[in-house]
Amino acid sequence: MEPSLPHILIAEREFLIALDAEYLIKAALDCRISLLRPEQLDQWDAAALADIDLCLLDVPLDATRITARIERLIEARVPLLFTTVGEIHRDGVAGFEVIPVARKPYDGETLVALVKARLREKPQPR
Repeated sequence: MEPSLPHILIAEREFLIALDAEYLIKAALDCRISLLRPEQLDQWDAAALADIDLCLLDVPLDATRITARIERLIEARVPLLFTTVGEIHRDGVAGFEVIPVARKPYDGETLVALVKARLREKPQPR
């Protein structure tokens, strides 16, 4: 049986930025990608989240606005990669410093390297 392709979720407020990330990732990796706005994640149940191998999550300048969303994804064992345009989060998001950050506008090589590294990490049992 052939293993299923990794499912990457891009949770981004700006559609064109999400399309850019999708293009860069799909050009380098054989994977499934779903695009949505970050607030739509709140409607996903545990079964839907269990299908996600990696979530690129857009972090606003005031990251405290999404702390509950981040904690919910961590609790559901969804691997995260933060994305941000803000200089304030270049070294991580307060309280979640272990989660890497991809800066926008994306450098394709850096984004793909971060995505590959996160996908290679041994997943926690769900």
